[in-house]
Amino acid sequence: RADLSKTSSGTKLVEQIDSIDCVINNAADQSILKLEDFTSQKAQALFQINLLSPMEIILAAHAKGARLAINISSIEALHSKAGHEMYGATKSALESITRSLAVSLAPMRIHGIRLGLIGDAQLESRWPEGFHSWTSTVPARRIGTPEEVAQLALAITGNTFSFATGSIFDFDGGKSSHPGW
Repeated sequence: RADLSKTSSGTKLVEQIDSIDCVINNAADQSILKLEDFTSQKAQALFQINLLSPMEIILAAHAKGARLAINISSIEALHSKAGHEMYGATKSALESITRSLAVSLAPMRIHGIRLGLIGDAQLESRWPEGFHSWTSTVPARRIGTPEEVAQLALAITGNTFSFATGSIFDFDGGKSSHPGW
């Protein structure tokens, strides 16, 4: 366990582990940062958790012989909303570094999964306006489930995708084909 808001915490986390086959970077700070509340310090905090810590973890895991990493991204890397500019920027940067590290750290395979709205059965009752806005505009007409994300990640780790590296897999119910919500 590590506090990924702190510099080098990802590296320290990996150093505690004897061997690593695969890394899945799923930790993120999805804070809404309105432009009128923007400060460099707040932006740096988002970049630390959403970009720099995953990169630290991948580099440390690579040094220990890891063969695969998956970075969890967001549709907001491509289609950000008001108040989510910095979050979207961190996810865009994460996707860029995913592709770059796939080349630089080869033969380690590095991928991204760009998620749409993922939730559980209670999401509709906790956030009805967002839930209905999403499901009314996404071609799949529903949200994704954590189990589906896990199944995709598992598939990527297997032999079926052994030739692929540097790929960003859209997993958004078709939303990236039809932006806006």
